[in-house]
Amino acid sequence: MTNPQISSSPAPNARASANKTKASIFSRITSAAKRATSPPAGQRSVSDGIAAVFVEFSKLPVPLGASNHVQQDQNNQRPVTIPTAQVHHDTQPIPVKPNSPKAKVVTPAPKVNLFHVDIFTKNVPKPKAQTTWPRVGARIETTSQLVLCATLLPKDSADDVDVSDDMDVPERVSDEKAFKDAPADWVMAMEQPLKQDLIRTLAEGTVDEFIKDATKNSDTVAEAVLLAPVLGHEYYRNLLDHTIIKFESSPLLDLISLQGLVQVVQSAAPGFLEADDLRRILGIIRERLLSTLQQSTEYVFHLTVAVSRILDVMADNKVSGLERDSEDPFLMYQASYAFQALQYVPHDESNLQVAAKNVAIVVESVVKISGLLKLDFGEFYNGVKGLGAAAGILIESVKTGYEGVCSLIEGGRGVLDSLKEGLGTGHRRQWYLAIRQAEIFKREGCLAELNRLICEAPCRRDPFFQWGICQLLGDLAADSDWDVEKRQQAADFLLALLKDDADWGQDLSVKTWTKTLLERLSKLPINKRTSPRDIIRQDEAVKNHALALLKGIPKADTIGPAFRSLYPLRSRMPVPKSSALLKRVELDVMFDLDNLRDQRLTSLVKAVYIPPLAKANLKASDKDTFPLMSSVKDFLESERQVMLILGDSGSGKSTFNRYLERDLWGSYNPDDEDEPIPLHINLATIDTPEEDLIAKQLSKMHNFPAPKIQELKESRRFILICDGYDETKSTANLYVKNRLNEGVGQWQAKMVISCRSTKIGHDYKSQFMPLPSDTHRGHTTDLFQEAVIAPFTPDQIKGYIEQYVLIDNRPQWDAQNYRNMLNWIPSLKDLVKNPFLLTLALKAMPSLVGAGRSRKDLVQIKVSRLVLFDSVVHQWIIEAEHRLVKSSLSEAEMLVLDDLRQFGFKLKVVEYLKDLATDIFKEQNGSPQVLFSGGPKDDEWKFKYFGRTPKTTVLRLSSPLIRNGIQNSFIHLSVLDYFFARVIYDPEQSNNLALVSHPLAKRSILGDPSILQFLAERVQQEPSKESPFKRQLLMVIENSKMDKSASQAAANAITILVKAGVRFNGADLRGVRIPGADLSTGQFDSAQFQGADLRNVKLNKTWIRQADFSDADMTEVRFGELPHIELTARTSGCSYSPDGETFAVGLHDGSIEIFDTTTWTRIRAFSDPVFASKMTTRDTGDVIDLAYSPTGEYLVTSSEHDKLGVWNYHTGQLCRTLEGHPGGAIAVTVSPDGKQIASTGHDMMVRLWCFQTGELELVLTGHTDLITTVAYSPDGRQVVSGGHEGVIRLWNAQTGDAGVLLVKESFGSVFSVVYSSNGRWIASGHRNNQIQLWNAESGEPGHLLVGNAKSVNDVKFSPDSQWIASAGWDYTVRLWDTETGALFSTLTGHSLFVACVRFSPIKAQFASCGHDRTIRIWELQDLYTSGPSLGVQDLTEPLPFVTYSPSGQHVVSANREGAVYQWDEHSTDPHLLRRAEGSEIQSMAYSPNGLQIASASKSSNDLSVRLWDLVTGEAGLVLTGHEEAAQYLFYSSCSRWIATASDNEQTVNIWDTRAAGSPLVHTFNNHGCGVAFSPDSRRITFGGFDKKLWVRDASTGGLVATLKGHNELISAVTYSPDGSLIGSSSWDCTVRLWDTTTNRPVAILRGHSHWVLCLSFSTCGKWIATGSRDMTVRLWDVQSSLLIASDQINESSGVCVSVVQPFFASVTHVAWNPNGKTEFVSSSAEHAIRAWKVVVVEDRTRDGGQDAGSDVSIAVSVQLDWSSDSNSLVGIGTKTAKAKGLSDFDRALLKQRESAKENRPVGMDEMVI
Repeated sequence: MTNPQISSSPAPNARASANKTKASIFSRITSAAKRATSPPAGQRSVSDGIAAVFVEFSKLPVPLGASNHVQQDQNNQRPVTIPTAQVHHDTQPIPVKPNSPKAKVVTPAPKVNLFHVDIFTKNVPKPKAQTTWPRVGARIETTSQLVLCATLLPKDSADDVDVSDDMDVPERVSDEKAFKDAPADWVMAMEQPLKQDLIRTLAEGTVDEFIKDATKNSDTVAEAVLLAPVLGHEYYRNLLDHTIIKFESSPLLDLISLQGLVQVVQSAAPGFLEADDLRRILGIIRERLLSTLQQSTEYVFHLTVAVSRILDVMADNKVSGLERDSEDPFLMYQASYAFQALQYVPHDESNLQVAAKNVAIVVESVVKISGLLKLDFGEFYNGVKGLGAAAGILIESVKTGYEGVCSLIEGGRGVLDSLKEGLGTGHRRQWYLAIRQAEIFKREGCLAELNRLICEAPCRRDPFFQWGICQLLGDLAADSDWDVEKRQQAADFLLALLKDDADWGQDLSVKTWTKTLLERLSKLPINKRTSPRDIIRQDEAVKNHALALLKGIPKADTIGPAFRSLYPLRSRMPVPKSSALLKRVELDVMFDLDNLRDQRLTSLVKAVYIPPLAKANLKASDKDTFPLMSSVKDFLESERQVMLILGDSGSGKSTFNRYLERDLWGSYNPDDEDEPIPLHINLATIDTPEEDLIAKQLSKMHNFPAPKIQELKESRRFILICDGYDETKSTANLYVKNRLNEGVGQWQAKMVISCRSTKIGHDYKSQFMPLPSDTHRGHTTDLFQEAVIAPFTPDQIKGYIEQYVLIDNRPQWDAQNYRNMLNWIPSLKDLVKNPFLLTLALKAMPSLVGAGRSRKDLVQIKVSRLVLFDSVVHQWIIEAEHRLVKSSLSEAEMLVLDDLRQFGFKLKVVEYLKDLATDIFKEQNGSPQVLFSGGPKDDEWKFKYFGRTPKTTVLRLSSPLIRNGIQNSFIHLSVLDYFFARVIYDPEQSNNLALVSHPLAKRSILGDPSILQFLAERVQQEPSKESPFKRQLLMVIENSKMDKSASQAAANAITILVKAGVRFNGADLRGVRIPGADLSTGQFDSAQFQGADLRNVKLNKTWIRQADFSDADMTEVRFGELPHIELTARTSGCSYSPDGETFAVGLHDGSIEIFDTTTWTRIRAFSDPVFASKMTTRDTGDVIDLAYSPTGEYLVTSSEHDKLGVWNYHTGQLCRTLEGHPGGAIAVTVSPDGKQIASTGHDMMVRLWCFQTGELELVLTGHTDLITTVAYSPDGRQVVSGGHEGVIRLWNAQTGDAGVLLVKESFGSVFSVVYSSNGRWIASGHRNNQIQLWNAESGEPGHLLVGNAKSVNDVKFSPDSQWIASAGWDYTVRLWDTETGALFSTLTGHSLFVACVRFSPIKAQFASCGHDRTIRIWELQDLYTSGPSLGVQDLTEPLPFVTYSPSGQHVVSANREGAVYQWDEHSTDPHLLRRAEGSEIQSMAYSPNGLQIASASKSSNDLSVRLWDLVTGEAGLVLTGHEEAAQYLFYSSCSRWIATASDNEQTVNIWDTRAAGSPLVHTFNNHGCGVAFSPDSRRITFGGFDKKLWVRDASTGGLVATLKGHNELISAVTYSPDGSLIGSSSWDCTVRLWDTTTNRPVAILRGHSHWVLCLSFSTCGKWIATGSRDMTVRLWDVQSSLLIASDQINESSGVCVSVVQPFFASVTHVAWNPNGKTEFVSSSAEHAIRAWKVVVVEDRTRDGGQDAGSDVSIAVSVQLDWSSDSNSLVGIGTKTAKAKGLSDFDRALLKQRESAKENRPVGMDEMVI
């Protein structure tokens, strides 16, 4: 027979050597077979027995640990001495060192070449499959993950398993290492029985699905087999049985089934396999071998491997793939391995015979194909025939071999020592045991031990050992479970053995096999489409490493070409590509809920969290707060169904929602099916949330199948936590649309829903309120609750900082430093009340502040929201770049990173984010969540940002983006807005506003306030005079005059500028096209709008004084206010018709007027002489009351007469009079069913009348004073009445029986009572200014509504019972929140007390009537209009103090907290010159040289005046001496002297600010109010309460003159710039000018209608400005006034050239610009500062002479330069006569605004008397 050829074309000598080598191998096999039959079983060596015991049972025989280290063979009693291994030496004998005197000397082992290489230098953790643990609670998606989790299950005890008598089963113990390696949250979760049941059910369910599966393809087999190690006994047996059946029933040889069967056997836990299993499996393989002989050697190979693995039930190797016509050394090796394994089959006759017979078939099969392989197996086969006589020790499993190694080492012995002792001599071979132990070392990570075994094993020269080791190393290098370093080291080991080991590869096939393995590694197949990225990177690294190693192999003929084997390197069964069986497992819904619970509890990332506080509504005070979580918990316990949580962007709504969810899940009891299930829903991720909201969330986001969703719908209740309503772009009522709680078949759920407060309209509650489930429940306010997250308090900020420092990995400062910076940088004060902005501030501050900044420098830092975002984004990208440079990116990704860094890393990342923001707005209309799975259904644009290309990956990893499953978004919604704002304008890039493609031209940004704010701040950020962005926006506006297509961009542009506080006073806006723009609170004084397109423009609270709108299109312009309606007489009664289409008022002249509520025009009026007014002088407001019948057909009125009138609404006919109230009727109302009338009067009785007949039905007595009010309950069953006795009485409307008494004696008279529409509450208005709510059922008092300055005349509930409106004697209408009792808004406008107030039944509107003969209509929408522009500061009760800086470039003002602000004409954002002191300030003064300020404390504990250095910020002199607070402070023009005046003391002190000693110079008594120093500081003039002026010498204090003339106290004094005149103002409404030379009056300026409070000369002396309580500033021409006055001073009124208005409160201070400009500044009690320009329009003055005064004609115009704010629509002098599209309503409003007295704001205290 011809010898086999390994290589196709080796050199002759090499071929001969190869043939010789092969022959030697086969001779060894033959010899082994012969030896196998020769030794009787009883003569096995002791060393063989030790090996068998060690490998199988991980135990050592007792003698092994004996002190003399001598082992006795149990049969031969042959002592064995264990030699010590020597390393790192050349060829030498192995010495023997006896361990005791009695030890025998053993014959030295033959010489071996001791090769040693340190490649695996240390042991490593046991390699694990690279399967990531699922999140606790997340759906277990793959079977691999399920196996991981199942390793934590308690193991079946061996006591619970039925085991055959011929099996020896060790005790099964828990895998403690599994618990050690598992994540802590999984270890904790698996302590829960429900979680164990879940994992067990999934595993067993997967096996059940495998059993049911008809096809059992390769994937399902692989999936089921994967579970074998973690199954319990019953399901393991089921899996094994069906795996055997699958293999047996396959018509062709199924290699996957075969390997699966082997893997199931290998995975058996102790006691799970039975004796018959091995016989059954071997028999099936025997049959397969007989039928496979004519097929590929690959099949024979796999069957042979199967026999090997089943015989030793240990190894997990698989080598596959060889061409049929090739020589097959792989098969030869595996057959030899199987033969060796047979030597260790059970020492039992029947088992041995079965095994021998089946293995004989293996060898026979090998021989039968030897012709194809050209191999001679004759002698091998002859040797195998004698296997029947062989015997050995059972080797069932070596799974615990690693533990055996540890035991052996602890006993002083090592495996290598045992092997070197000669184990295996006889019929067993050392290489077999060595290979098996090597496999154990590899499996357990004992690589250092493996390194030693390879180098020092006595059998290492055996070619079979070398083949096995090479195969093991190749498998390790190809195994992705190992880290890349160890894989590369395995390849290094192969090369070292090949090149450096003289004993390795003496058989040429071994060298060729080694080279083959390296080549196979260099061509390692990589599936880049399905493999994880890190695996791909590792495999590529191994490939490249192997390729580099191959280049180092010499191209010598002695190695030969590599085998062309197709057997795969990886020896284990492939991981299943899918988990189809697992996905088919149907769980009980409780498991899904448990998973959902765990998922949500573990998904909450640890972050800074401070429990938020909330207030009742948007208008409630930030000081009236409560814990939001407690409020929500109360809501969940109540019967309410919807709770709305409002808050600004970044206020913490989403964070709170997540913590609320965690709290609810934490207390959730899965065993209680009545407990509601918390379900958090990110609304932005749900398509059309108006439909099937809950089902979509459960299906799309949590993978609940449809049947379980239906089950939950039918049987469970939910708490929906809906986050981000504003991000849905929907205005639908999600509660109503989803039909929640509408009965059987619908979802049962409560809803907690959050929304940005800037995204709601005035009627927002209709978007959230539930509909009533039935008519009995009444209106929906019973089911609705709201809360608004309040700004952070100082304590919350402190707590937040402390948490931040602890959580941040690298905080740059400690908590105290952060707090200091927040306190020292004034512009951060309000920003950091927002949690998200606080986070940004803490992140940005170290870089913004820098090092070494003084506290004074910090005060100057201006930080805005935009500045924070710019800084944090910059830091984010820089840190991301550094992080990526150090990270393990793939080679392609590193190339991308290098390119990005070369061309500007930050620039490219910002471009990526701007493009993403653009597409989010373009494709999703700004909805922030981008759902991307990478599948074919994803939109193409998403791949650009979230695809798996190297560039996209690097950019995404560098960006402030987050990914949660398929959800991708910016880290916060405001970050998306920020980058879209940078798309519109980026200061770091060239921005060309090409209108065709620019975002400003494509969409309106008015609905995106966050974007609008970023852009407005960008305008403010740049220097005003040089702002390129401002310049571009103005150019866009200008372009719109000529280019119609620019209208959208222009509307956005002017909105941005107005929001930024840019003023358009006097601007030329003729012909601009800005439809839809929002100009609210903008300043357009004297602006030119002729011919402009202003359609749908918002002009709420806009200053349009003297603006010209001629020919402008003002269609649908919104002013945010309605005109008032003039009446012909006073009124005390009013009512909307039931359909809301008309409004009726009863007048004191006895007439009734009806108005259409659409146009508010009078449509009808009627009266009857019998109801003519008696002209009463009573002031209680109880003259006339009026009510509609429920059908609207009739009106019922009461009057001072003793009659009631019933009128036909349509005809005005008096149908009936009802008489019975002596002294007059006061109040009247009609029952809800229209059958009864209730009335009250001076007779102290309530009378009930039949509506149809007019007959008196009941008289209710009990009141002891006149009854002012009466009302029916909504169901008409009760009547409530109240009067001057202060008692509220309830009556049965049918029987007249008295009910509950509601008494609050301290409240005084009751003027009004009313039921809420839902019948829950009664509200009463009282004489003592308060409103009391009462529980209508129990009579218990509820909220007390406090805020009115005087008595409350009337109270009414809104139709939905949400609001209470009150009418007061303080001339105000107030709106209150029913639920909380909080004051929502104070509305002014009435000039006398308000008699009644009513809500419209159909509109968000209410009306009030009063004794000022007006109806005022209030739109709720007006209460939600946009706030002031950016830059408007909270001046917090400004002082009556305003002046210019010495340069005239700035205006300086102060507030009562002591903060000093500096304003300029270009910026609306004032600069803080000095921080608030903390204590309240009474007055303040600014030195003329600008270096110092003086402040007087208002505190009773501190009456001092303090001087402060504005340069250093340090405190200077403290002036003490006043016994009362100093109301006025005045500096001399030289800044040295300061006068302090106290009204209460009537004293003035003069101080020297430069004095070395005591600074007090003079004290003057009986003086006060006005004080002025002469320009040369030599004289001081005082104004006194005695109506005189006192002129004194400043040095001596001596009296110079006393000036008399005023009739009331003098309020202010000033000198003209040249010192020739003294000006004084007085409460006598005049200003007097005095000649300082003659001390005589030279002019009296008359014109003010109220007290004159302030005055000031212009720098040029030409003008004098005076401010008054009549809310005007008058500008006077000084010289003309003097000329006119001349000798007729008493008759002169002066020359007033302009009356400046409107002001909305008293003008308290005026000051002129010192640099010579004709500009002055004013402050007023309305908290506004305004700067004005004096423009001389015409100046014709004749030269002096006779009658010169009569020819004086000076025409000037005073125009607004800028204002700190705009509180109301100002329309004085507005030209709208020729405007187009204005409604009659709007024209009426503007006409009213032309009158100065009507330009009064809402909510001014000045209006309250």
